[in-house]
This record gives sequence, C-alpha cells and structure tokens, in this order.
Amino acid sequence: MVKDLCICGNVNECQQQLKQFQETGIDLPIIQFNPIGDVNESFDLLLNTFGDI
Repeated sequence: MVKDLCICGNVNECQQQLKQFQETGIDLPIIQFNPIGDVNESFDLLLNTFGDI
C-alpha cells in the first residue's frame, strides 16, 4: 500500500515512481518534505530530484 500512495527510495527510483504516477493521470501530486539529517542538504536533494520533472 505504501508504494501505491508514496514515493520513496533513491533519486532514480523516486523520479521513476513520480513519472509512473503522472502516466496514470495524476497531474498535481502533493509532495511532503520530510528532512533526514541536515535540513538544507535534504531540501537541496528534494529540489534536485524533482526540480526538472
């Protein structure tokens, strides 16, 4: 069920999962930011992962 509702994993896995959601017609995903460790570093990773999609 988590895989049906959430995106998790490494950068490539997360990008692929978001693309799969988009292919099913989801065009306005809600992305919740849950930092791990350094907040600024985590936010930069989030932007780099999803910024181009």
